[in-house]
Amino acid sequence: MRSPAKSTILSVLLAAAALACARPATARIHEGDPEYKDLLGVEEQFHVGPYAPKAGTTGATSAQDVPDIFGPGAVLTVGNVFMKCTNYGFDGNPFTNLSSDPSGQWPGASGIEYMNLIGIAVGAVNPLATDPTAMRRVSYLTEWRPPTLDPEDRMYRSYDGIVNGQRYVNDDGDFDPVTGDPRIDEDFLDGRDNDGDGKIDEDFGAIGQQMYTCVMSDNTPQAINASATERHVPLGIECRKSDWAYSIPGYTDFNVIEYDIYNRSGHTLDSVVFGIRSDLDCGPIAQANYWTDDYNLPQYPHGDFIIKTRPSDLRRQDGRIHEDGSLNDDPHLPVPDVDADSALCPRYKLRIIGWSTVDDNGDDGKTPGIGTVQLINFTLDPLGATGPSRFGLHSFRSFPSGTPYASGGNPTIDQQRYELMTSTDVGITNVDPATGFVLPTYTTGDQKGDYSDWASVGPWLQWPDGGHIQVTIAFGVQPGTLGSASRYASDYEAAVDPSADGVPEGSPKGLALISKYKSLENALAAQLAYDGQDEIHAWPWLTDFHGRETGVIAPRGQTLYLAAPCSRDNDTRTVTEHKRVWFDFDCDYCTGGYSPAHGGLFHRNWVAESPPPSPNTNLALNYNYSDNPDRKFVPAGDHQVTLAWDNLSETTADPKSSQFDFRGYKVWKVSNWQRPVGSGGPFEDDWTLLADYRLFDAHDDNGVSKCPPESVAAGVCTDTTQVLYPYIYVPSTGEHKRLVLHRGDLWNEQTGEVLHPDTTLLCQNYPDCKADQGYPLGQISGAKVTHIRYPVGRYHIVDRQVKNGFLYFYSVTAYDSTGRGASLSMLNSRRTAVEAEGVVPQSAATTGSKAGEGVWVVPNPYRGVRQLNQRPSAWDLTPNASDPTGTHIDFFGLPTGEWAIEIFTVSGDLVQTLRSTDAVNESIRPVVTDPNGVKRPGYNRQEDNPNDGQARWNLISRNGQDVVSGVYLFTVEVGGQVKHRGKFVIIR
Repeated sequence: MRSPAKSTILSVLLAAAALACARPATARIHEGDPEYKDLLGVEEQFHVGPYAPKAGTTGATSAQDVPDIFGPGAVLTVGNVFMKCTNYGFDGNPFTNLSSDPSGQWPGASGIEYMNLIGIAVGAVNPLATDPTAMRRVSYLTEWRPPTLDPEDRMYRSYDGIVNGQRYVNDDGDFDPVTGDPRIDEDFLDGRDNDGDGKIDEDFGAIGQQMYTCVMSDNTPQAINASATERHVPLGIECRKSDWAYSIPGYTDFNVIEYDIYNRSGHTLDSVVFGIRSDLDCGPIAQANYWTDDYNLPQYPHGDFIIKTRPSDLRRQDGRIHEDGSLNDDPHLPVPDVDADSALCPRYKLRIIGWSTVDDNGDDGKTPGIGTVQLINFTLDPLGATGPSRFGLHSFRSFPSGTPYASGGNPTIDQQRYELMTSTDVGITNVDPATGFVLPTYTTGDQKGDYSDWASVGPWLQWPDGGHIQVTIAFGVQPGTLGSASRYASDYEAAVDPSADGVPEGSPKGLALISKYKSLENALAAQLAYDGQDEIHAWPWLTDFHGRETGVIAPRGQTLYLAAPCSRDNDTRTVTEHKRVWFDFDCDYCTGGYSPAHGGLFHRNWVAESPPPSPNTNLALNYNYSDNPDRKFVPAGDHQVTLAWDNLSETTADPKSSQFDFRGYKVWKVSNWQRPVGSGGPFEDDWTLLADYRLFDAHDDNGVSKCPPESVAAGVCTDTTQVLYPYIYVPSTGEHKRLVLHRGDLWNEQTGEVLHPDTTLLCQNYPDCKADQGYPLGQISGAKVTHIRYPVGRYHIVDRQVKNGFLYFYSVTAYDSTGRGASLSMLNSRRTAVEAEGVVPQSAATTGSKAGEGVWVVPNPYRGVRQLNQRPSAWDLTPNASDPTGTHIDFFGLPTGEWAIEIFTVSGDLVQTLRSTDAVNESIRPVVTDPNGVKRPGYNRQEDNPNDGQARWNLISRNGQDVVSGVYLFTVEVGGQVKHRGKFVIIR
């Protein structure tokens, strides 16, 4: 008999273990910080995590009402930084007890995190507040929520070049009825009619190869009533957030987060300030408390850099050129202050402002990177009357978690947050007010820990109702160590060229600095991408002389008399409500581009080449779910996987050139994936190329005959036939083969396989077919051509090199051609997949009167040895938060239609019941909202389709416990009758 003392001790230990298991993922934030209670309060509000109701009780929030911050959500995966995006006031995944989504992993789905969360805070003075405690408030982190609980208020996915989403293009052809100006990119992608024209998302500006957008408000009832450290007092502000990533070389190691803030309070707000709260945690998820051994790098990277203007950037001009385009030979120049022998804007200054976190020792090579938050841009007032006039920080603070506010730590209430973000006391702000850089005396912490950061920009004064402020940041990761990064400040100072007030790009010292510090190189790439270039573009608002960057139009009924503060542009000009008048308010020739030959120039931000978007496939979460009434191509079959995709890549014109430059598809596959700890999907190196299909597009100038020589000689074929008959060598067989290619076919040069489009599928939105317009390849003007869009299934292949019950991943990428002649190159979209997109082949269902009578279990016996690679059930995965066992046994030979499997111990106790309608992967599949706003469960059921005769059990009992070793009995019930009895063995 167990002694009372030992029994009591054991009970205490078990209770402690239970509490440890229930500990929420918000433990990554220090329990003494207010964010811990706020995030925990969100879990409590939605009855998830430790607040989920016990089995058999009620009170759980409907799965369709739980926001995607908890379960599988929107994750940027096209670059090397896998980052979760939410429609709350933060990006990242602090709820790892509820979701296996990465927070900020690099490279790819590596299981190495560099970010816990990046959140926002907006503070302001409300002049109408009667309560003194409500006058200065800050809307922070979880106080930002979707505006309503409507299905429209969710995350939206897009990409550069998507239909209705071309940047700087009037997609819907509408105009302002008052001014007559075109409305361009006026409709934010949010499922709402933003401009009141009765249309939804008809003209927005998408960017990057993967983009997520959402709308958040600070005045929702859910935020006001949430359990939090301090009662929330809203300011009445709306935030439109855009997260995007690139898949092209040089841009894959950073993601961009852009916040567009609008005053919706109905009155003016004063002294508005924007705060960035970052908690970067570096380390492998497999390592406990990996975030506790980090160091902060407050000034890494930072600095002013002199950058040579790119040849393609039209802001670079000869300063001697007259208005008529001729060269000036006399001392009087048409452009003041420009030397006769120099170009206009041959170089310009680029400012880098970033702060970083690094692991103390790199975890024996497992954590080789440095995570960086970079300030990219925010709204400026060149005159400094209503907002900041220069790009720089207002305040900054970095601290180990748990540090009191008075000691330089985390603010805990709005009063402290607002003080930190707006103070002019350098002892509080830690920022040089003259430069906007963190003070050089504000150095790295003297001991390792869990570091967090606060940064702010602003303030903006007298912010009117409807006013708009934009703030853009980036999160990037690059290789680096604590030792090298700690020397950055001294190396930067040594490389500064005093004569140029910065680091010339072409100087040996400058190039050496960039080469040495990869985080700096990455930050420069992000800042250069944002800075963009001046180019010729049909645009209604163009400058009228060099340097005049600000176009002013008077409010209705008013007339203004303005002059720029620069001596070269200080003549007073009249401004009315009818036409913009341009001024050089910032006294910089390199803003406000103008060309004597072409007139005003258009400035394009975020300039980058773009590969075609990857096509939509039948593996996508919004397609491959059991309740999808439009699913025509089911992926999982008996010893086979059907992979189908649409022609989106072919119908999307290049967003920069407007050309249809698509060239082909590549099909990729992953087998034997075992879910490494912390991984949300396959690594980059896991993919194997299955096929490379090139498009045959029979243009008149492609330089090849469309008929085989023998047919031409016989007179049975002419060159007017849209067919190509190449005679090729097939490496896979070692033979030569004659192919017959019709226009629109895809062909594999390695195997000789020809893939014909499925012409039986009607176009999208038939009979009013969706179509896209663009220039043919090599043409940049003139008449455009039309490409029709077809749904998933336009192309499909069948992979039979698979085993039933095993997990496989597939990715279809697209590539195009860029440049001509010697500069010709190919741009490929990125192969990627998350766990929720995996497909498992299933054995065929049995039919007939004896269906269900021959069910068997695999593996039998099941041996759950510790090492995965030693188990006979080779399909087992590493356990994680959404799949606590990582294993399953499968029942084969099930019938079509409804069935039920009951599992018993040998003593007759019911262990578990499986039904054909049960969910299989609910924990990693979000709810799907169709185009009509109807919500459906996004998971696959045990019987995923009528031909699915296989079901899985994760060895969890109906009481939520992992089953033990033993002999188990099971029955198969069909139509209310037991059709089969069997048994299996579990050995653990």
